[in-house]
Amino acid sequence: MVGETLFHEPVLKKEILAFLIFENARTIFDGTLGLGGHAEAILKQFPRISHYVACDLDQRHLAFARKRLKKWHQKAFFYHANFSEIKKIVQELDIPHPLVILLDLGLCSVHVDDPERGFSFSEEGPLNMAFDSSSGRSCADILNTASERELIQILRDYGEEPRALKLAQKIIARRQEKPFEMTSDLRQVIEENAHPRDQKKTLMRVFQAFRIAVNDELDVLRHTLEKAIETMRSGDRMGVISYHSLEDRIVKQFFVLQSRPETEETEFSRHSVVAPAKAKLLTKKPIVPSEEEISQNPRARSARLRILEKIT
Repeated sequence: MVGETLFHEPVLKKEILAFLIFENARTIFDGTLGLGGHAEAILKQFPRISHYVACDLDQRHLAFARKRLKKWHQKAFFYHANFSEIKKIVQELDIPHPLVILLDLGLCSVHVDDPERGFSFSEEGPLNMAFDSSSGRSCADILNTASERELIQILRDYGEEPRALKLAQKIIARRQEKPFEMTSDLRQVIEENAHPRDQKKTLMRVFQAFRIAVNDELDVLRHTLEKAIETMRSGDRMGVISYHSLEDRIVKQFFVLQSRPETEETEFSRHSVVAPAKAKLLTKKPIVPSEEEISQNPRARSARLRILEKIT
């Protein structure tokens, strides 16, 4: 299945090459390597890059990308690690700047299309949903052990699901009869408790909610953004591709905060500047895929790219 995805175009490739990467860049930190599509395009177009630092939580992706990028083996550094470890990894390598950080938060199509990973409600498979299959935590574990309050919070906060209370109660009732094991177990509960016209949207929201919970995606993203800005120097850039409103809201708010001077209220002024802005926004509005890209890859439709440059 990995091999079949070789020719799929990475999302927003042209835009990343045009607006995020620049000629003087010496190091790329690719926090979500996937199958190496962005990496291959960047290394081809920017030969002056000396270090391509790549992370991924899926060992199979790393193995595939190593082969794909073997032409640049002297420049490529692969880590089976979460991108939240960016500061540690960059310091360990003592990389040259300017640095460009790329975080593509999308779910790899290989994961979606592999029933054994449990990400898709349209395929039968075990309720796993972990990006790192060696992590030991699964969606089934949460469904079978979480309290009603925890289930409501997951469904409401991570899926923005309006029927959070009802579905949480139905999940608990279902697991008392039989533990959750397969994707069809969760799908059945949703389909039995959602109006037919709303079933697909509800399935999407619920599966998204539990995937985020299994991988602690939003807290990891917040932590990563903080560590990334600490790692960056003046002239370095960071680009983040998000795919749903929860992620994009976190990225937008963080970028805006970094682009404003730090102020405090004093007896003379309500907005006295105590520190200059750390960065500037290179994208006041997010960059979105072209109609041509969407027609070729419908999964790119919701992608949003925001870019920040460190200035202090």
